[in-house]
Amino acid sequence: MRTRGVGTVVAAVLALTAVSGCGDDDGGGSTGAGGGGYGQSAGSGGRLMDTGTEGGRPSAPTMADIEAFVSARTTCTDLHMEDVDSDHEDDPEAESTGKLWGIKERAVCWDAKRMGVTLMSVDDMKSFQTQARRQESDWYLLGEDFAVTGGPTTTADLRGSGLLTLLCDPETRIPSGYTKEKGLVDGCTLTDFVS
Repeated sequence: MRTRGVGTVVAAVLALTAVSGCGDDDGGGSTGAGGGGYGQSAGSGGRLMDTGTEGGRPSAPTMADIEAFVSARTTCTDLHMEDVDSDHEDDPEAESTGKLWGIKERAVCWDAKRMGVTLMSVDDMKSFQTQARRQESDWYLLGEDFAVTGGPTTTADLRGSGLLTLLCDPETRIPSGYTKEKGLVDGCTLTDFVS
């Protein structure tokens, strides 16, 4: 008889532990892409703070996957492939496909205001971040294996999607409560703060 009572108590404790571990204190859901991009830490407002992990960012291994990810959150019409940055064709270090930037494929589509949105499949994120830092480019939104650039509307629409901004400008301060991940290149940070 005593054994059955202990078993009942253990089962009740396990059930309460499982129930109390679900959800958050605010009653809201998770904010990452696919329903689970960010963990929580004390004082973080639900964001993962000061970590070096990359496991929380969304992955889109093909251009079709990147297009679907972006199109689910903002306008991306008339997708077409590009090998070079048409605005900087004379610059040998301009963002383009190839080993220098670590970009496997590069495509452009249009937002609702007919501004260009660039989608990049990246197979070497360290090379990509190195070149972005050299070019002093702080407008890239990064996933695990892809990058997106666009105008203010695209950036605003992708906020909260799990993509993080690559920030390499030491003059830009990231306010408290925002994600701060160490980049793959010294001096660069990945953050969900968009100035």
